[in-house]
Amino acid sequence: SPEQQLGNAVPATTAVLGQVEEGVPITSVPDVQAAVPLVPPPAPPGMAAAVPGSVLGFLSNFKDTWDPYEKTDIPMFWHIPKAGGSSIKDTMGGCHRFVQATEFGVTDGHGADTQVAIVYPAVPGVADTDRSPFVNIDSTTVAGIARAKSMGFADANLAQLVVSPYVFETNDLFTPTAKGRLFSVFRHPIERAVSMFYYIRVADWEPSYKPELQQWTLEQYATSDIIENNWMTRQLSNQLGGQLTEDHLRRAMEVVRTKFLVGLMSKIEHTMARVEKFFRMTYHVNPTNQEACRERLMSGGSNSNASNKKPVAEGDPAWDLLARQNNFDLPLYKYIEKLFDEQAAFVQGLPDDFRKVDGTCCKCSPATYPPEGFTCPQAVKNQ
Repeated sequence: SPEQQLGNAVPATTAVLGQVEEGVPITSVPDVQAAVPLVPPPAPPGMAAAVPGSVLGFLSNFKDTWDPYEKTDIPMFWHIPKAGGSSIKDTMGGCHRFVQATEFGVTDGHGADTQVAIVYPAVPGVADTDRSPFVNIDSTTVAGIARAKSMGFADANLAQLVVSPYVFETNDLFTPTAKGRLFSVFRHPIERAVSMFYYIRVADWEPSYKPELQQWTLEQYATSDIIENNWMTRQLSNQLGGQLTEDHLRRAMEVVRTKFLVGLMSKIEHTMARVEKFFRMTYHVNPTNQEACRERLMSGGSNSNASNKKPVAEGDPAWDLLARQNNFDLPLYKYIEKLFDEQAAFVQGLPDDFRKVDGTCCKCSPATYPPEGFTCPQAVKNQ
């Protein structure tokens, strides 16, 4: 089962032993981009060349990227650790105040709930602040996803944002009548690996915390059995262990092209603006405060450990060792960068500040609401 494969660890921090053989150059992975075209979409079904071993069938409850947007679509954010995802997630939850499905929804005893509902869990350590709305499910574990499915999570149509570190497992969160739409923020694989190294050596609140790494060099980490091996390619091709081949890279490219709205950590504000335009996200709680919240997160980020890192330049020994562990992820990331440019077509004609268009303020006096209606977050205070 997927849970047996992954254990209880979040996949982002589950190390897969390196499969890169000595003496095999990083450039040995061929240019397969021609085999998996960018947008616009491929030929009609039956006419496009199939990717060997395609895994798209396991994502049938997600819409394709070029399918027209509908208000009933449920955004599903694939959270890649140390890739800028916390800034996007916190902007959507804390600033836009969307109803989220994350692990936080089962706190305050809501893991025992038998019916799906919107809840307002207390924020740990915060005495006086409005609580944010969550659906009472956990989308970040395999067991939580199974529970959500049994409770009819998707067809209840309560969540405005789902967040998970899983891709294929989350297909079960949705149904043919309540489909999800995948989006994510990607980071250069070497930069992400460096950030992960410096993070897990100090993050004593994480299950992946490894204080012994404080005595290690980055080169030691890059040649250890802790380093992740081609993490993105493995996650997106559904090949978590064993050897990778060019076919796995093609499958990963097909998945990201067909199913993902892609963002880049290197262009985080541009990414957030595109997400807002694509999903038609506008301010309806208190636009002035919401914009200030967004600006703070876009400029400073969430969960950043930049001050703890030493820079690594291309050509450094550590860079080359890390590149060996990411010999498939590097061409995959280049492909994602091209997709990011191509996908601008999806929001063509919409202003970059779309979030401010026709804004309303349900927390103002007098309160204002959009014509289609809006449920204002409840002012539930921590006690």
